[in-house]
Amino acid sequence: MSELRDESTERQEPEGLVSEDLRRACEALCKLLDSSMHGPGHTEPRYVISVASRMVGIEAHRLRHYERLGFVHPGRSDGNTRLYSQEDVDHLCCVKTLMNDLGLNAAGVQFALTLMDRMESLRGEVESMSERMARLDRRRRTSGDASESGGGV
Repeated sequence: MSELRDESTERQEPEGLVSEDLRRACEALCKLLDSSMHGPGHTEPRYVISVASRMVGIEAHRLRHYERLGFVHPGRSDGNTRLYSQEDVDHLCCVKTLMNDLGLNAAGVQFALTLMDRMESLRGEVESMSERMARLDRRRRTSGDASESGGGV
């Protein structure tokens, strides 16, 4: 019996680790979504590959590999030097988290990034619809106020 208990304990530990890894991955994804809300300076290419690799915490050859996989599209200087924006760095940190912490392969990361893009698109649609509904509500109230004041005279 004690052997069975030990096995069940061992099985529970990886689940705890997975949930912690999932939590970190979700935080990275949310941070990436939040970073897309920054202004135009956030997308300005400014970091050479050596600086970007230190910021992300991975080697420069890995950044080039991520670029070949299509996970990031750094800008280029006149001399064709890769220049990464803060948005690129945030994006790469997210990719690193997905691959290293969750163990996703390239297809899994691409799928997660596609879902995040879709979520961002839907968030924009919801905000647009909310603004339209608020404008319609203001017009309705304004028309109602005008008809009430017109009818009382």
